[in-house]
Amino acid sequence: MINYFQELSNHYILRTPLKKHANSQAELQRIVFPTLSEEELMTAEQYKRHLEIFPEGQLIILDGEKVIASSTTMRQNYHEGHHTFLEISDNLWMGTHDPGGNWLYGLDVSVHPDYRGKGFGRAIYNARQEIAQNLGCKGQLTAGMPIGYDRFRKEMTIADYCDALIRGDLTDPTVTAQVKCGFTLVEPLFDYLDDPRSGNASILMYRPIDPQTKLK
Repeated sequence: MINYFQELSNHYILRTPLKKHANSQAELQRIVFPTLSEEELMTAEQYKRHLEIFPEGQLIILDGEKVIASSTTMRQNYHEGHHTFLEISDNLWMGTHDPGGNWLYGLDVSVHPDYRGKGFGRAIYNARQEIAQNLGCKGQLTAGMPIGYDRFRKEMTIADYCDALIRGDLTDPTVTAQVKCGFTLVEPLFDYLDDPRSGNASILMYRPIDPQTKLK
């Protein structure tokens, strides 16, 4: 298995997970995504399967032996048009992974609430960009959850909220943080997942290796 290993500041370790970390990854997802539907939360068995399919694309951050952050990716080509989280991920089993795919598609990033604001999300996205480059991919694709919609649901539709984010008229705890990490917003994916906090939507975005690379 190809192992990623990086020492971060203050003794934290960013690395490829082992199967023994799968239970902790599954528990972390439940903490980070409390309103996500049960069928869209990854299980320990699915995390183990991801390591068998594409170990290069899986990451965790450790505080000692504690998993405080986790990331799941696979390789895919960009397909214009709507898709859902379960469709793109093969119901979370990652059978849709394409070993020759042009893009590293991010399925999730989870950072424990007690460890937010320390740059761990950025560290994961930067590591994923390094992995994408080493694999010869064009960069990263992901669909960001606009979890800040909860504050605006009485004032606007999710479509209007996503449009405002894409224009830069509003900020969102997740999507804006991803933009600050180098992602360019493309378009909303409505009914992408079952999460009322984000209006069941996500916003497709990309971060290319070559700044001249355009998704469309």
